[in-house]
Amino acid sequence: MESDDSAHTANEQSDTSESVRARLGFEHPATVSVDEPVDLTITNVPVETVDVRVSLTDRSDREWSSAATYDAPGDALDLTSASAMDGEITGGVTGLVQRATPAEGSTRYEPDRDACDEVTVRVERDGNVLGSTTIERTFGSPEVASEAVDDESFVGRIYEPSGPGPAPAVVVLHGSSGRPADGIAQLLASRGFVALAVQYFDWQGRRDGLPAEVAEIPLESVESAVEWVRERDGVRGSEVGLFGTSKGGELALLVGSRLDSVGPVVSVNGSGVVWAGISRREFPPGPSWTADGDPVPYVPYTDDHSVWDVEPPMEMEPGYSQSLDDADGEAIDEATIAVESIAGPVLLVSGGADSMWNSVRLHEVAADRLDRHDCEYEHLVYPDAGHAITPPYVPTANRARTRQFVMGGSAEGYAEADGEHWPRVVETFGTLRE
Repeated sequence: MESDDSAHTANEQSDTSESVRARLGFEHPATVSVDEPVDLTITNVPVETVDVRVSLTDRSDREWSSAATYDAPGDALDLTSASAMDGEITGGVTGLVQRATPAEGSTRYEPDRDACDEVTVRVERDGNVLGSTTIERTFGSPEVASEAVDDESFVGRIYEPSGPGPAPAVVVLHGSSGRPADGIAQLLASRGFVALAVQYFDWQGRRDGLPAEVAEIPLESVESAVEWVRERDGVRGSEVGLFGTSKGGELALLVGSRLDSVGPVVSVNGSGVVWAGISRREFPPGPSWTADGDPVPYVPYTDDHSVWDVEPPMEMEPGYSQSLDDADGEAIDEATIAVESIAGPVLLVSGGADSMWNSVRLHEVAADRLDRHDCEYEHLVYPDAGHAITPPYVPTANRARTRQFVMGGSAEGYAEADGEHWPRVVETFGTLRE
């Protein structure tokens, strides 16, 4: 999204000095997208050291905030390049937003995709507010259009960018939560891509015709979505990109290896080997995927039940790792995805502290194969991030676990991973424009 680069000066200021209120100023874009860094310069700062505090609210109206102390030499503070005095927070407003914590509760921050996200920045000294400003953040471009798609072979929602077309297309695949990755699709559309968020199963059973578990899901449903969006009016190019996270990353690599019409593929905390399905009714489950009615070869789960954590929040990584250790070489070879057949560049993004499965190890299976075949790829590893890497720039606190699962990672690790991997995602799909 294009930002309004006009300077913005705060009107809401309160402290004990009229002269300070008159001098302090703020220069920043009036509006930015949530996945864009915020450039902010505070001018006419009357003291050498100030506290900067940011606050924002999530979709449930919970307030989140953080603060840090900065030096302001020469009466101006460029927060974009400044580091907090303790050295722990960089990146200015966006860094402060990422490190924000809720006033109460331990839930994750959930952005409101349908409303503006207002970030308030206050400059303080010894408890006195010297001045403040508000920055409006949108969830991508408000001009993105979307509509539900209920084709005979797949269901989803398509997001289309504003402006003259045609535009390249990306199919977006969710993970084992079963919730469509609409937020990622909306942000990609804001970056100029036609983005189709496909739902390929539904735990709740609310969508007629969708599997209720990750079990024997026909690859043809996703492959039909690729062909459908490729042939849609307003889409250009002979190839479509694929984005997937977690189980959807495994699926993206697998579908990408099968279709000539798929170009670049991005897998976030996915897997270079195909795994058994995920079922509430049956253990061990059968295949996750089928092709032409036949099971796609997979790595089965270990019979060693002692490694499976069955009490929530569950840590699944030991079970997956033991399953890979226990599987025979032939089963692993058959389940390894032929990623060298992917026509475009491959981006693998892994959290080094992933507690759902060892995504670094599982992505290295793909990376090794891509290496052997001299394919174009990049493997980004973030040692302190877990399984919940998302687009920036939102608070990263409380991601280490949910009520049901241990995700792993630290707030600092997620802040680094979110901010660094997303531009590479956009660049990878940018090859569709070449």
